[in-house]
Amino acid sequence: MDNAGYIGLSRQSGLMRELNTVANNIANINTNGYRREANMFAEHVKALQNGDPSLSIATMTRRYVDLSSGDVTRTNNPLDIAIEGDGFFLVEAPQGERLTRDGAFSLNAQGELVTSSGARVLDESGGALVIPPGGGKISITANGVINVGAQNVGKLGVVTADPAFLVRVGQNQFRAENGYEPALNTRVHQFSIEGSNVSAVEELARLIEVQRTYEASKKFSDNDGERITRTVRALGQSR
Repeated sequence: MDNAGYIGLSRQSGLMRELNTVANNIANINTNGYRREANMFAEHVKALQNGDPSLSIATMTRRYVDLSSGDVTRTNNPLDIAIEGDGFFLVEAPQGERLTRDGAFSLNAQGELVTSSGARVLDESGGALVIPPGGGKISITANGVINVGAQNVGKLGVVTADPAFLVRVGQNQFRAENGYEPALNTRVHQFSIEGSNVSAVEELARLIEVQRTYEASKKFSDNDGERITRTVRALGQSR
């Protein structure tokens, strides 16, 4: 395969990954606290021997997470909590601690604060937050302290992490591969839910752009394939 063939295939591979990313963003427009993803691409150029043209291949170097805030909606649920500023709620998963922006919390049968997927919400020391039954009104301060009546039951674990090392792991959660640390400049708001930060208009426009570019790239590859076929046939007939 010559350089043109490698270019076409590498471009189509990258565009397919971008298409999947955009489609996933669109599918999560209404997911609480969802953070849109995007891809970064790089071109790799290698000089060939004997004066042949250089070989150029585009590859996806990494994904990155857009940490801009989504719209916040007021609710009547005292366990709905939104974060203002950078930061994630610390939650428990079978594989370890995870991060999420989805603050649509509830209580399980043991009175523990859990996410919509059932993961336990953790306090600042990594322990479960238990709401005692019949304890009175639930109030949450701006710095995440939870009070039930006059009783302090703990403080929400709100942390920050390097976005370059956030890996999406499902259940609207991230794994912080480079660790995390307590968030210092954030506030939490009770009776509030943060929506997705995906812009439907922007993602749909990007989807159309990627689809059209993919079609153009496929046509380029098809035409190059036909060129090679015609060349082989011509060489065979000349013998």
